[in-house]
Amino acid sequence: MVYSYYPGCSLTGSAKRLDVATRKILTGLGYTLKEIPEWNCCGAVEYGNKEELLKLSGENLKKAEGLSKHVIAPCPACYRNLKESDHQGIFHIYNPLDLFDISKIKDMGIKRDLKNMLFTPYYGCVLLRPKETAIKNKNIMEEIITGFGGEIDGEKIRDRCCGGNLFFSNKEMTEKCVGLIASRSKGIFVVYCPLCHMALNTFSERKVVYITDIILYILGERKTI
Repeated sequence: MVYSYYPGCSLTGSAKRLDVATRKILTGLGYTLKEIPEWNCCGAVEYGNKEELLKLSGENLKKAEGLSKHVIAPCPACYRNLKESDHQGIFHIYNPLDLFDISKIKDMGIKRDLKNMLFTPYYGCVLLRPKETAIKNKNIMEEIITGFGGEIDGEKIRDRCCGGNLFFSNKEMTEKCVGLIASRSKGIFVVYCPLCHMALNTFSERKVVYITDIILYILGERKTI
């Protein structure tokens, strides 16, 4: 089955690494991806008018309809906006975290494990709430990490706001939010949100990676995490 793929603005720019890795992993898991033609910005978190924001995302769904009503959107903000704009509920909209399957990843050929490595899986605001648009498996990053021998920390702060939406208007608040998250966790930060990656990478001295970096490392596609 073909899936419409919506990369969104960040995955064609600062988060290009996430886009490339996500496509590679999903293709390896057996998904056929077709990028939505002439897609437009979803409005993300910067657009002040909610009605206009959903209208922008609705345009992307119209463009996807000719490919497939099964739509994959990696960016959490894009994913949420597309889901909220599907007023009639005729599309099936997925974040790749809902499609990652440990058993199928193992079938792709495991080259390395995560033994003696400590991680803080950090989901941020959007992926885990509200329930209407949240991902189905709220522990998928933990399952991937521990499933390949890694250790987990930071359970209590995994859904705290990083302040990333204020990055360009109130950096002091973003720095304060990141400082709180960093003070209550240990190990390598693992994220799936480009905005969270930017905030944590800017205001934390700890290493910040995408969960896709870890998967590719396990598969032998990356030399280091």
